[in-house]
Amino acid sequence: MTRIHMRRLAVARTGAVLLAFPVAAMAEDRLPILAEDCTAPCAGYEVTAELQNDWVFAADPSLLKSDELEPTITVDLFLAPTDNLRFVASIITEQVVEPEAGENAVFQGIGTYLAELYTAVATGPATIRAGKFDTIFSLASEVAPGINATELVSDIDADERLGAEVVLDFGGLGMEQVLAATAFTTDRSVLGNSLFTRRGRTRLSDGGAGNTDGLSSFSMTLDGCRGSEPIDCYLEGDFGYRLGIRYQAAGAQSGEDTEDSPGDEVGYLAAATTSLELDEMTLRLLGETAYLRHFDGGSDDALLLTGSAALELEPVTYVASYTQQLNLVAGEPDRREHLADFEAIYEPREGTSLEGWEFAAAYTVARDADETAHIFSVRAVFNFDGDAELGSR
Repeated sequence: MTRIHMRRLAVARTGAVLLAFPVAAMAEDRLPILAEDCTAPCAGYEVTAELQNDWVFAADPSLLKSDELEPTITVDLFLAPTDNLRFVASIITEQVVEPEAGENAVFQGIGTYLAELYTAVATGPATIRAGKFDTIFSLASEVAPGINATELVSDIDADERLGAEVVLDFGGLGMEQVLAATAFTTDRSVLGNSLFTRRGRTRLSDGGAGNTDGLSSFSMTLDGCRGSEPIDCYLEGDFGYRLGIRYQAAGAQSGEDTEDSPGDEVGYLAAATTSLELDEMTLRLLGETAYLRHFDGGSDDALLLTGSAALELEPVTYVASYTQQLNLVAGEPDRREHLADFEAIYEPREGTSLEGWEFAAAYTVARDADETAHIFSVRAVFNFDGDAELGSR
C-alpha cells in the first residue's frame, strides 16, 4: 500500500491525503550548537521565526485543494559550564495536529514541544552526547535547501529519540572524516507531548520501527569532506560523502493495519555532495540513495533516490530537487511516490536593512499512484542569536 508520510504531505492508509507543509525542523546536530561562540562558562540562544503559506491550487482528486498559513518558531538554547561540557535544548512551536484533507487552515493546531534535550561532552577527538535528540542518517534531509525539497526524503529520519551517541573526528585519504555511532529508542516519555494543542505521547502499542523497550536500535555513519569540516561540507567543501547503516527493532503490530506484519528495519545509505565555481556563481550538487528493508518496521521495503542542484547567484539561490520512493510491497505490485520541487531563495546581504531575513518561493509537485498535488509555497524567515559569558575562568 502506498504510504507518503512527509512532514506535511501524507497519504493515509484510508486513501485520504493530508496536505499541509510545515517548515522543516532544524537539521540534526552532530556537535552542540554554537559551541565556539563564547568562552566558558557561558550561555547562548538562537531563535528562528518562520511564517509559511502553502496553497494547493490544483489536485487530483480536486477535493484535496487547500490553503494553509502556519508559523514555526524554533528556540535553541545552550549552557557551557566548561569548554568541554554543553547542555543543549531545542524547543519548537509549530502545527502538531494536521487538518483534514482539503481543509483550509490559519494558525490551526499549533503546539509547543521539546524536540531535543541532551548533554554533550568533548574529550580529545571524540564528542559524546546523551539524552533526547535527532539521530544522524539522511544527509539530504539535513542539508538540501528549500521549503519543501526534503518533505519526502525526511520520512526516513529517526527524530526525537532517546539514547547516546559518540562522534569521532579523524583524518584520512586527504579528507576530514567523522564517524558517528548511536544507540537509541523512541521517546515515549512525557517529553514527547506538547503544550497548547496536545499531540499525544507515543506508546509501545503504537508500533513502528525503534519503538521498543531499551536501547534496541543503533545507527552508524561515516562522513568525509575535502575542503572543510564535514559538518560544513555542503556549503564550504569541494567534495563530501556519507555512508550510513541503521537498525531499528520492530515494535508491536499496529492495530490500524493487522495485515502488515512487523519486521526489524535495516537501512543502508550512500550520499555525496560537490561544489563547482562558475565565474560569480556556485553550483552545489547532492545525490543520495537509501534502501530500507522492512521500512518503518512494516513488511514492505523502500528504495529512495534523491537529487538536488542549487545555483547560488548572490543574493538569490535557485534550487531544483527530486525524490522518488519505490515501495516494494509484499504480495502486491510495487508503487512509486514522487516529489519534484523548484525554488528561489533570497537572502539579503550583510549590512543591509533586511540582514537576518530569508525569503523563499516554491512550486512543488507531489504524486503517487492515486493522487497528485500541485503546491505553491512562500516563506519568510528571521534569525537572531546571542550569548553571554557567565564569569571568568
